[in-house]
Amino acid sequence: MKTSRLEIKEHYPLKELTTFNIGGPARYFAVITTEDEAQEALSFAAKYSADLFILGGGSNILISDDGFPGLVILNRIKGLAHRIHNEKVTVTAGAGEDWDAFTKLCVDNNWQGAECLSGVPGTVGAAPVQNIGAYGQSADDIVDEVHAFDARTGEKTLFTKETCRFAYRKSIFNSTAAGRYLITRVAFTLNRNAPPHITYHDLKNHFAGATGVTLSQVREAVLTIRNTKGLLVLDGYDRLKSAGSFFKNPIISSEHYEHLKAALRNTESPQNWAWPQASGEVKVSAAFLIQSAGFMRGYRKGNVGISPRHTLAIVNYDAATAEEVIVFARRVQERVKGEFGILLAPEVQLIGKTPPLLQS
Repeated sequence: MKTSRLEIKEHYPLKELTTFNIGGPARYFAVITTEDEAQEALSFAAKYSADLFILGGGSNILISDDGFPGLVILNRIKGLAHRIHNEKVTVTAGAGEDWDAFTKLCVDNNWQGAECLSGVPGTVGAAPVQNIGAYGQSADDIVDEVHAFDARTGEKTLFTKETCRFAYRKSIFNSTAAGRYLITRVAFTLNRNAPPHITYHDLKNHFAGATGVTLSQVREAVLTIRNTKGLLVLDGYDRLKSAGSFFKNPIISSEHYEHLKAALRNTESPQNWAWPQASGEVKVSAAFLIQSAGFMRGYRKGNVGISPRHTLAIVNYDAATAEEVIVFARRVQERVKGEFGILLAPEVQLIGKTPPLLQS
């Protein structure tokens, strides 16, 4: 099936386009490389009243075994440009650019602000959607503008940092306006010739006693640490079939935290598993809760299990289905909730018709 600019494929298999390697076909599928093609794809979706899903690097998602009943758009819009203004630089990148390649570009040019986000899988367009974060940095630290098409009207829309409504692993694009906008490019503002961001405990330990640490050294340290946790999907590194961190780190009240700490006082715990928030609440390690509930690294049930390297990642060990992953994830949720009174919220986005996870 062809439009004037774009080839629309039918019943297109999606599993090979995801890091989980799971999922059925898309009813309709198109690859876009320009804004004109993006508009054409949106017009097609409107014409056929097709639901829309924008696919980037295929990480952080679990696609239903039945696939997706609407139009899946694989966003491959490229392009890089930068503008220097005093000690700042604004870098604009196409939504289809590889995220890790973007962080490497910043590091290589001594532009500070994205070095701790090295190795995060996916594309530039996904960064503001999930408000990706790692090792003390997050997308909302550097996002300046997000350019997108409104799927309802076909019109171009500009979002500022404020109108993106960023929160922990959250934005307007994955909450109140999920599925409405097709992001075409993102502008980031970074610092020129500034020292690297070293606040996260893993990085502090890695560079303990070191002076004059460079952005490149931080990037390499982050890649090394992520690799030990099995969270890299880059060439040259070990790859596990997962979507990365399956659950978010929960934020609980200080009172709940004190009860939790008392309940876990006899448990062998990592050095850092809780982080006080400015609100007075406490963010706690979902990985530690999962492990404390009895799901150790490498635990497996059939085709699905916990990563042998990090308890926060659920792994497709052997041709698992989406339903098997959901069943396993619900068992984890139920055990953690039953033991600690905390319902873990998924960080992974469920696409298509999937069995539900537990609701709060």
